[in-house]
Amino acid sequence: MITLTCWLVSCDNLSEINIDPNNPSSARPQEVLTSAEGYITFIMDSQFNDNAFLWGQYWTWGPGVSLGDVARYIQLPTEGNQAWARSYSDALADIKFLKKADNAGFRGMAKVLEVYVYQYLVDHFGDIPYTDAIKGAIEDGSILAPTYDDDATIYPKLVTTLDEAMVDLSSPSQAIGTEDMIYAGDLSKWIKFANSLKLRVLMRMSDVNDVSAQVIETVATGQFIESGDEIAQVAFTGASGSENPMFAWEEASIGLFYKAASTVTAVQDESADPRKFALYKEAEAFPDSIVSAYQNEIALNFTAEDKDWSDPADIAYGAAVSTILMSDWETWFLRAEAAVKFGTADDAATSFDNAIVANFDFLGVADGATYAANLGFAGNSDQGKINTIGVQKWLSMNGLQEAEGWIEARRFDTPENPIFSGTNGIYQTPIQSALPDHVFPSRWLYPESEQTLNPNARPQASITDKVFWDR
Repeated sequence: MITLTCWLVSCDNLSEINIDPNNPSSARPQEVLTSAEGYITFIMDSQFNDNAFLWGQYWTWGPGVSLGDVARYIQLPTEGNQAWARSYSDALADIKFLKKADNAGFRGMAKVLEVYVYQYLVDHFGDIPYTDAIKGAIEDGSILAPTYDDDATIYPKLVTTLDEAMVDLSSPSQAIGTEDMIYAGDLSKWIKFANSLKLRVLMRMSDVNDVSAQVIETVATGQFIESGDEIAQVAFTGASGSENPMFAWEEASIGLFYKAASTVTAVQDESADPRKFALYKEAEAFPDSIVSAYQNEIALNFTAEDKDWSDPADIAYGAAVSTILMSDWETWFLRAEAAVKFGTADDAATSFDNAIVANFDFLGVADGATYAANLGFAGNSDQGKINTIGVQKWLSMNGLQEAEGWIEARRFDTPENPIFSGTNGIYQTPIQSALPDHVFPSRWLYPESEQTLNPNARPQASITDKVFWDR
């Protein structure tokens, strides 16, 4: 990104203008890797997760604050500006620099992160710039108004990039240390992250593309995030300058006022799910109780008091909460689904049980195996197994990977498994929703900045339009 600063300081030499502050000539890959990972955590937690805790119906609008647009399913084009700009101008620009590094380890990490960013851009916006993206430099063709790629054509290319990344990560390379905030340079864990992400990409498009052979081959490698110490995450100390991005974003405004949503607790109560007490705090006015509310109910109850409702727990919201990019429970759920759909080498029931136990363990809740056994997964039909995976995956993302939970709820929502759709769906139509009853958002609007500045931008969409994999 070119920054013009002559209006601030005198520029006697025009060559001083053409300096990219994000990629200076003296930059080292160590600092750029830290920068890229930092931007990605900002994008995930302060933008995508921050919106998804409402659209995923994990939390609901609380008392004392006028009901906001997002809670009513109204999105303004300006709300996508930060996520879009930080993805392209910052994270992907840093990643492009890293892909040119001499060290194969940096190149491999960059390609994994690149796929991670592009997948979330597709999942939120649909068609996006991909082939022409980040090509503003003269040597790249000076493309300042990139054209858009069809979202369905991007996903297969992400799989190819991950295959290339795993080759780089398996190649001899110089040591990488704590500049890598995710794995501190442990390339064996990066390979597991890459292969897990590959399975995510494949399974996301598995209902619209024939990926059976690729899925079977991917699972056969056995290289996956399988335990808590392999979770792809960025940790924060909670000190100033090292705060969780969602926490910093919210606290820079009026702070946390959201409360437990009955969408989640109703499902948890049906199966005696003890995670409710790990994910929400007891209501101050009702000790030993988690008190949740229908979507937007509290905001329109002008006599409601904050103490009457349950807050998100500290593991879900706080200055020192980690940003999780990919978890072991997510990977186990993907493997369970792949085993049901494609008959992979994994046992579906074992993978499903492992997913539940992993999530319980992370939350510090006992008896995950007992809870999983009581769900009766193994005795279900194949469709019943898929339905159970969809609901339990959505539950497991609560307070931890909200954007992933919202995205996967969209994918698993079918007439056979009504999470959103139908009068018997899990999701609740919010009070004062701008959409019709039982209609929910399926994507973000294109950002205003892109609509204004890029003549090749796609026409503005509706939040009920669907991306290619959403049936």
